[in-house]
Amino acid sequence: MYKAGVREVVEEGDVVAVKTHFGSQGGFRIVRPIFLRKVVEVVKELGGKPFVTDTCRPPALDYLEIANIEGINHLSVGAPVLIADGLRGNDYRLVKVNGEIIKEVEVASAIYEADAMIVVSHVKGHRMAGFGGALKNLAMGCTAKPGKRRVHDVLGGEPPVWREEKCTRCGACVAACDHKAIYFKNGKIVVDEEKCVKCYRCVWVCPNRALVWNRRGVERFLKAIAEAAAAVISTFKQGKILYLNFVCDVTVACDCTPWSTNPLIPDIGILASRDVVAVEKASLDLINETQGIPGQTLPSRIDVLPAKVNKFLEVHGIDPYIQVYHAEKLGLGKLDYKIIEI
Repeated sequence: MYKAGVREVVEEGDVVAVKTHFGSQGGFRIVRPIFLRKVVEVVKELGGKPFVTDTCRPPALDYLEIANIEGINHLSVGAPVLIADGLRGNDYRLVKVNGEIIKEVEVASAIYEADAMIVVSHVKGHRMAGFGGALKNLAMGCTAKPGKRRVHDVLGGEPPVWREEKCTRCGACVAACDHKAIYFKNGKIVVDEEKCVKCYRCVWVCPNRALVWNRRGVERFLKAIAEAAAAVISTFKQGKILYLNFVCDVTVACDCTPWSTNPLIPDIGILASRDVVAVEKASLDLINETQGIPGQTLPSRIDVLPAKVNKFLEVHGIDPYIQVYHAEKLGLGKLDYKIIEI
């Protein structure tokens, strides 16, 4: 962190958001609490006042219980743990962005009001975005529920489609929905469009593909992620964000899912940078250069992911670099980078 310039990010008296992902009950590949504690200790060494934070998926009290189950609490990380967008995900500031896809986004109030931020991201695959790293941690992880919905709506703004003939009424989709947006009525699935944020978690957990989602707006969605990230970054003074990308436990699916799979590749390490574009590009490049581990949770058409292939494109059919290239176009950073090993 010191070699990456954390002294320029954190100044005496700064209130510092340590932004991470609290995970889901049943998942276990998130960034471990011991690493968060090390980040907190560095912030304190520099005279900062850290808090460890995420935004609502389930309501705040439920999500804090999940964080505690995952080992993230004040005692373990050494700093207050809080939900940045309030009890129900509606505490935010509306921030303008000069985007191609979106023009404003709801940034969580605690993120907006922080003086500096350290973005701690677990790099992994994502079924809608191709992958999730620092950009997605900013775009989805630092925005309130209306902001998440705004970006997800770019996919087409349509809730999942129920295919009755494939449904066994197992209830996995209902149990998986953090927003209580899906339920059975008279033996049929009903989706409450007012509550649905189009995260499609219900689609992921359905064992029979009785729920499907519309992929028409994928490229626009990836660009919207970069634009929402730009909105979040704009709330900080220049140079007041440090990015830590954990290219470890790189799995197929994101940490929102209530399970975890074996890693796709051997652990690579932790990348640190003050340039979000460079750290994302380097993370993807390193993953793609690495030989995959056989026998992982992959689509049936794939045996093993070899070196020198775009792994998340192979798995999800979505090019994760779209996020990164659009972020560079927005002026968030540079695609060129140099890796210095320490």
